[in-house]
Amino acid sequence: MTLQDRSTDQTTTPPSTINSLSEQTALNSFYLRELAEPSAYKMAPIHHEYTRTHRLEDEWNAYEESRLDKTRLPKNAAEFLKWYTRLHSTHRDEVSAFFTWLAEESTLEELSFYIAMEEQVDGRFDDVIALAQLGMTGDMKLALAENYWDEMGLGTLSEMHTVLFRKSAATLHELIGPQARVQQAPAEALKNGNLLLMYALRRQYHPRLLGALAILEHTAPYRFSRTVKAMRRLHMPEDVIYYHDMHIKIDANHGKQLLYRVLMPLAKSCPEAIEEMCIGCLIRYNVAVDYYKSIELAMKNNKTLLT
Repeated sequence: MTLQDRSTDQTTTPPSTINSLSEQTALNSFYLRELAEPSAYKMAPIHHEYTRTHRLEDEWNAYEESRLDKTRLPKNAAEFLKWYTRLHSTHRDEVSAFFTWLAEESTLEELSFYIAMEEQVDGRFDDVIALAQLGMTGDMKLALAENYWDEMGLGTLSEMHTVLFRKSAATLHELIGPQARVQQAPAEALKNGNLLLMYALRRQYHPRLLGALAILEHTAPYRFSRTVKAMRRLHMPEDVIYYHDMHIKIDANHGKQLLYRVLMPLAKSCPEAIEEMCIGCLIRYNVAVDYYKSIELAMKNNKTLLT
């Protein structure tokens, strides 16, 4: 169970604060307050809090960009499509060792540990998709609207994806017991959710958000298929499996629609946005791989949670 070596330059020394659990927790709390439900309006951040948050965001973006090789990014839509296709394939190769292990060898407790980690990465994905539509027109907006409607369970409350995931996770916790619960998500897990929230809430990062969403959705079916294989091998009930199984097809379609109806039209109409979309793809790639490596490390270091 070892992730392959990273393809990007990892010699950069991380800043002492932005990759810490405390700073990522602070960002997560801030973003969730920005997206709080109507009854929690008094919890919304006030103007002076944004100064520190913007400083952290600038520091984080500078660090993540320092990990990238931006010298060979595509310059036009045709080049972008080839570049994106290669990145999609590379991403799958890089995480395949972990997900092959998860599918074929993980115990029930280890699988539950992974799901518990996923549960704590509360990126408010449906809100991210809603925010991604702002400012769009025409078919591009329809592509995101269709994605959002899927998140809403096609109008059925019990089929809303957030509802289904929480139900699946809760049932799995009941089967395993309290030892399967993760008390604190690591910084890498919080970064995985925080990245999308930052991109969605800061309009200057809109093209980065679209790139990150596309690579996330396009690579999700492989991860879900491995999770479902593990669940069926371990004889999980179908109501636990249902959410994960449905996303194999749904996210494959979402990834395709985001690529061909959102990213490609934007690349053709606004070539200067290509670099920003690529940066979003690459940073999401790095943050996701860091996240899966953190799960692997957590499993090794927390055997008492898995027995």
